[in-house]
Amino acid sequence: MCGIWGAVHIADQSLADTAARALYHRGPDDHGTYVAQEPIPVSLVNARLAIIDLSEAGHQPMTNENGRYWIVYNGEMYNFEPLRYELIQAGHTFRSHSDTEVVLHGYEEWGEACVNRFRGMFAFAIWDAQTGKLFAARDRLGIKPLYYSTRYSPDGKRILAFASELKALLATGFAERAVNPIAVHHYLSFYAIPTPHTILKNVEALPAGHSLTFQDDVLTIQEYWNVPTIEPLPQSEDDIREELRELLEESIRLRMIADVPVGAFLSGGLDSSAVVALMTRISGEQLKTFSIGFDQEGASMDERSAARVIADRYSTDHTEVIVTGRDVCEQIDDIVLAMDQPSGDGLNTYFVSQATAKHVKVALSGLGGDELFAGYPQFKMFQQAERISGVWQKLPALAQTAARGTAAMADPFQRAMTWLDGDLLDRYARVRVLYGEVEKMTLYAPGFAADLGVPERSIDTLGAFVNSAETDPIAQL
Repeated sequence: MCGIWGAVHIADQSLADTAARALYHRGPDDHGTYVAQEPIPVSLVNARLAIIDLSEAGHQPMTNENGRYWIVYNGEMYNFEPLRYELIQAGHTFRSHSDTEVVLHGYEEWGEACVNRFRGMFAFAIWDAQTGKLFAARDRLGIKPLYYSTRYSPDGKRILAFASELKALLATGFAERAVNPIAVHHYLSFYAIPTPHTILKNVEALPAGHSLTFQDDVLTIQEYWNVPTIEPLPQSEDDIREELRELLEESIRLRMIADVPVGAFLSGGLDSSAVVALMTRISGEQLKTFSIGFDQEGASMDERSAARVIADRYSTDHTEVIVTGRDVCEQIDDIVLAMDQPSGDGLNTYFVSQATAKHVKVALSGLGGDELFAGYPQFKMFQQAERISGVWQKLPALAQTAARGTAAMADPFQRAMTWLDGDLLDRYARVRVLYGEVEKMTLYAPGFAADLGVPERSIDTLGAFVNSAETDPIAQL
């Protein structure tokens, strides 16, 4: 990964250097700054982890041939090679073989619509030194982070600052060390903070599939992509299976494009096992794989035996990392620092990444597989709830009235009624939410509760993401 930072209406080399130091851990291979006063003061910073084109030609911030456009970029563009060819055919001249330069010339050629052509994980910002316009975008699924904040200068200019991490905004003074109460409120329900909220006051996260423009002190956020409505497939099951395998192979082949060694996280689950199997088939070489394990304290979560089966099957160069309670205690400060925002997950990823970094620079994982293929237990629980609710809705009104009368006398039955009478979000809350609204309010100190006010129900924040055109509940989920 790399790190990016920038500010419009600020041209300060010292501040840019501070941002570079704050982002060093994201990009220890190289760093660069661009600071200019005209036509509008601007500062841009990149801390680089070199994956494609390791030469100095990949240095950032990067500019085009005439110096009009400048880019800072974090991510990988998997289709950069065909796009590069298309741009060369259109008359663009390249000075590197990096995907960064493809993004830069893509914006020069196609403008803001360039994001519709990009296939990858990315967060980038492009500065137009001629018009004083900043354009930034985040990938479709929000794999790469991008945070931003605005404030006004003493002379009334609106300042925009953005960064890959909240820590860089804190280090440069564009975020105050003040907790956002609504973020805490939602975190206690989801053990994650939903976009656009962040744990800090007055700092927002650019949503997945969105772009940002800032010009003449006007900030505009625009969606360029959303999950399409799922349509029934006309193919047979065998054809679907074959196409799925082809798509997985293509996806993995693109993600293995790198000028550095590539390995894989291996948990032994279906998702990471499929990734390792296909990586081995595609590369034809011995693959380095890495698994996390626990001592007796975490024996119930230890997946090493399943991972070994796959490692042996595909003859990988396999490394196991054993984590103890003492390890967690000794490194808890570093773990929290690495998360950037509070998270109910991440311990496994931290320790396996720490070990993997000693051997390879890039590692693929099965992360996201359970979401795409309905692998988590709550999907099955939700499906069962939908079936029970369907039966309930068919009961005669008299029977439903009698059941509600019984429910009024016992708490378990009251909860069941909430499930049966509720909508999709209410049922999802029953299988997914950690703390309910009433439970959360009992946790808050009076001062915190006063700052919070009367918040929106956490589950209702997901309402904007429900596609009403979907007919299948699991697809909606």
